Amino acid sequence: MDTRRLETLRTLNVLYVEDDPATRDELAQILELWIDHVHTAENGQVGLERFRAVRPDIVVTDIQMPVLNGLAMSTRIRASHPDQPIIVLSAYNDVEFLFSAIDIGIDQYVTKPVNVERLLAKLADMAEDIRARRERRRNQRLLEQYRQLVDASAIVTKLDRDGRITYVNDHFCEHTGYEKGELIDSDIRRLRHPDETKDLSGALWQGILDGERWAGIVKNQTRSGALFVVESSLVPIFDDNGQVEEVVCLDVDITDFYLNYEGLLDTLSCSQRSLQEQTHFLDEYKRALDLGTCICITDIQGRILGSNKQFASLLGYDAKSLSARLLADITTGNHEHCFRDFASRIDAQCSEVMNFRHRDGSERTFSVVYIPLRDLQGEITSVILGCQDVTESMRLTRDVLETQRELLLVMGEVVETRSRETGRHVKRVAEIAHLLALQSGLSKEQAEMLKTTAPIHDVGKVGIADAILHKPGKLDPAEYESIKTHAEIGYRILSTIDRPLVAMAARIAYEHHENYDGSGYPRGLKGEEISIEGRIVAIADVLDALSQKRIYKSAWDSAAIHEFMREQRGIKFDPALVDLVFAHWDEILDIRDRYRDN
Repeated sequence: MDTRRLETLRTLNVLYVEDDPATRDELAQILELWIDHVHTAENGQVGLERFRAVRPDIVVTDIQMPVLNGLAMSTRIRASHPDQPIIVLSAYNDVEFLFSAIDIGIDQYVTKPVNVERLLAKLADMAEDIRARRERRRNQRLLEQYRQLVDASAIVTKLDRDGRITYVNDHFCEHTGYEKGELIDSDIRRLRHPDETKDLSGALWQGILDGERWAGIVKNQTRSGALFVVESSLVPIFDDNGQVEEVVCLDVDITDFYLNYEGLLDTLSCSQRSLQEQTHFLDEYKRALDLGTCICITDIQGRILGSNKQFASLLGYDAKSLSARLLADITTGNHEHCFRDFASRIDAQCSEVMNFRHRDGSERTFSVVYIPLRDLQGEITSVILGCQDVTESMRLTRDVLETQRELLLVMGEVVETRSRETGRHVKRVAEIAHLLALQSGLSKEQAEMLKTTAPIHDVGKVGIADAILHKPGKLDPAEYESIKTHAEIGYRILSTIDRPLVAMAARIAYEHHENYDGSGYPRGLKGEEISIEGRIVAIADVLDALSQKRIYKSAWDSAAIHEFMREQRGIKFDPALVDLVFAHWDEILDIRDRYRDN
């Protein structure tokens, strides 16, 4: 027998029922050479129990057995699983039982004594059939899931060869205002807009009937007569003879986009621009519309030239009432920098989060991309603002951040209470870290996050024994190794919370004792392997600690601290940050004076 066929048996799950122990063990051992999962049972009753437990692909059973014979077991199996594949092993004197086997639908049997090659061939045939049936079921499930997916996401219509509607989905009814019963068996041409051709006898429809797909823009009208524009894909469906039996239409509603485009065409056609200029600006507008349909158009001074329905309605206006107003009238903050950028750089583009004032006085937050539009000479004449309303997501983000800040504040108070001698150390570290963050080029948001998280850089000291934490003298080597573990303890405490602020706090707790040259702890990170937050807090922590009196040391004067920082530049500390410390030395001293220990 071809061994490649036998390989199809490898993943089978087979139940073998036989009452004779020697026969059962011998055949089971042979089957296990080719089949990964072979289960055995000594009679029909045990066989039923094993069947329910392992749900085999194929059952191989002897006929005559005590307690419950093989045919009785097969009958019960077929009652609950009519398609279950079963092979009956029959002796020559079992002829009367074979008729019973045929009655219950078993048509696979092997005579005893068993010819192993014949049995394996039967199993291989059945395995191929099982695989084919599974593949068919899988394909059917996939097709059904694809159908459901398309039905849920697209506007779907089915047509017969004459263009009569045989099916519409719920989305189609929602967009057109029709009930399904009004449309089934009606001509698709009743939905076409008066501007759209209603000829189904031309080359386009004939091409679809010949098996060609078609995609394009189609103007329909709703039940109330309103314009309904779709980007339509017509897909022919073939029967078993290769003939097109129906056509499926998959549509996407682009009515708003189309109206925006038409409005721009009207504006351009009424202008005094040349045909070349109109064509150029039309391409510019199309590019902007491709980026989003919630738009506002201004001149280079920020005066609103026009807006679409989506933009105006989000702010409680109609589009006409916004025309000629300054952008500054409906926004908060200063956005002139974006317009200045356009004037100075030919490839300028600006994006930011902007707060707009709703007509009712409330604020809406938009994510805005400024897109400059240029004339034929390359000069910017107007700007399109592509907007997305992010009010709700920004509110949720602020709520989450506030919750994280409250959590870190509580932790900071715990650290201060536990480390009694630090006084207002954590406050000074936060302020110095904030200063260095801004001066090193981090954004205002990142600097604020660092200011919030820096106070709990020593949170891991909650896991250090009081006797070590508050020891008045120098620590011995074992005590020093113990206190060094606070970096890892702090990281373990904070890293279990998957939130941006807490994640930054975890990095700082882990890395604020790492040295720039790699000689620090706990991981011996080097240079930029240490996060910028860890490098900043490391220098802020030491800078302040040296200036303060502790139970185990006196305060250092400014000159000594300055010299220490110079010596440790590039060794313990990031050299660029040390340079910033020297450049802003007076500001750091002012922070120390403002937040002195009481």
